[in-house]
Amino acid sequence: MQIIEFVDGRAPKTLERIDQRHEGSMLWVDFIRGEHTEWPELVAQLAGLPLLHQHVIDGNNAAHPSHYDGTSDYDLVVFQGLGPDIRHDQIETRTAAFFLFDSLLVTVRAPDNVSFQTATKRLLDRSVARIPNTSVGMAHFVLDVMVDRYLAIREPLGKAFEDLQESLLDPDNPFNDWKALLNTRKQARKLESLSGGQLEALDAWRRQTRFDLTDSQMVRLNDLAEHIARVQAHASAQQTDVESAVQLHFSAVAHATNQTVTTLTILSAVFLPLGLVAGIFGMNFDNMPELHYPYAYHVTLGCMALLAGGLLLFFRRRGFFSGV
Repeated sequence: MQIIEFVDGRAPKTLERIDQRHEGSMLWVDFIRGEHTEWPELVAQLAGLPLLHQHVIDGNNAAHPSHYDGTSDYDLVVFQGLGPDIRHDQIETRTAAFFLFDSLLVTVRAPDNVSFQTATKRLLDRSVARIPNTSVGMAHFVLDVMVDRYLAIREPLGKAFEDLQESLLDPDNPFNDWKALLNTRKQARKLESLSGGQLEALDAWRRQTRFDLTDSQMVRLNDLAEHIARVQAHASAQQTDVESAVQLHFSAVAHATNQTVTTLTILSAVFLPLGLVAGIFGMNFDNMPELHYPYAYHVTLGCMALLAGGLLLFFRRRGFFSGV
């Protein structure tokens, strides 16, 4: 458990015990899920009221999707952030629960939630231009750090899709890494779905919160939602691009197949009558006058050559050789 106190806009500081709190200050109490099983009782003591049982279950659920729920005494925002490693091929999430009271913010999160570590470091290192002084402002600060990590994943995801598209459309190297393509597309869909859930949670929080949000807070929440929407749009655009590349790939394959079939069809059409002539003159009949003609062989070959040349010229004029 980590306790950070905010007093009148001054630099925040960590406390060892709750009783060290100054009167009128704002507290951020951060619990590690699984390590502090008694956190609901401690929150009830701090806030002076118990949490709803379902909200306690939501806070302990490491796989809970982004969600908002509230009561007349506090707001609950559940938000899914990215895992420790930002990878385009395996997007992992870490769920965090935010309980917002009047002068108290309680968070319950995974031990390896990098966003919380980053937010805490920035606060304690005084690298924040404006120190939050409300639970809503502090929650927005942490959420903003979480969303920034989603913005950072756009570049590796876009690069992965770009490489796959180039491989798909490379005529010299047949594409066969379909497993990687499907997995990357699956991760893009997951990212799009995560963004959609986050937008719904933020919108519900903005509309149903018990707090009277100031204009500045509304602008910040809108800005946060706009960043999430950019991630969602990027994931959707990447899926559309790769689907177009797949269609172009199969169109190119079909075109190459059609060219091969056209070539074989032309060859069959040319050699079919030649085979007929050869078959006729290959019959063993005694009374075939052409067999005893001195120039029959040369005349027959000449006729076959003229027939083949005429057919080839016919197909060429009809445009059958344009794609071959």
